[in-house]
Amino acid sequence: MRARRAVWTGAELTLLKHLMWLAEPDNVNCRDAAHLFPNHTPQGIQRRCACIRDLARRKERKQRLLAEQRGDGMQEPDSPTSVMAIPAAGRLHHTLVWVPPTDQEIGPMNLGT
Repeated sequence: MRARRAVWTGAELTLLKHLMWLAEPDNVNCRDAAHLFPNHTPQGIQRRCACIRDLARRKERKQRLLAEQRGDGMQEPDSPTSVMAIPAAGRLHHTLVWVPPTDQEIGPMNLGT
């Protein structure tokens, strides 16, 4: 016999998505988060996080495949220091593009000689 389906309210889902956004990638502490959701177990929270994450990945993959079919996928950068994608570990505002710093911006290196 299957277990009873967990019912999540809109407010609970919004809070869980916010916790997932604040936590390191794929690292929500479900045991601590269970205190915020009295009607759900840590295992249930972990399953819901996996569902939310998988749905987001499927949407990203679908958008990427549609972009490739249209032909407006990733283009080659103009110079070797240009970066077209956002770093995997960092999160930037959607209008910003991360560009690595150059030695002119940092200044001369002092090696203690």
